[in-house]
Amino acid sequence: MSLAPHPLDNPVRSSLAGPHARLAERRGNVARYPADVSPFLALPDQPGTADWADVAALAGPGAIVALAGVRASPPDGWEATLIGEGVQLVDHQVEAAADGEAVRLGPGDVPEMLELAARTKPGPFLPRTMELGCYLARVSGDHGFLRSAVLPT
Repeated sequence: MSLAPHPLDNPVRSSLAGPHARLAERRGNVARYPADVSPFLALPDQPGTADWADVAALAGPGAIVALAGVRASPPDGWEATLIGEGVQLVDHQVEAAADGEAVRLGPGDVPEMLELAARTKPGPFLPRTMELGCYLARVSGDHGFLRSAVLPT
């Protein structure tokens, strides 16, 4: 039996220490995505006073900080404005299959991706979010209007 935490127990920290390390802005034990990539910030599983001070320094005065997988209460003087539960989907037994309608999206597609995200509200999608990975979509119509997009691969 492994005593190591699962990467999805603290997904933002795992991501910023692993596949997205090139994007990480760091201060002490705290890391965050650039503000135009993702709103999420990563804390250690059991953050201390110095870690919360680093959050304040990275985020700036009055900022709203998005955390995922961190169960620690914020220190005095901080306010939790929203607490929710998320679901992580994994593909342990999903068989990959080609989709002839799928196209790879690139930087030129960002305006349409932002418009689709504004209409459908799937969660944060910002001007540089596509740097997190490969985005695929299905397009429709003669003008290629974006009809759906999938998470980065």
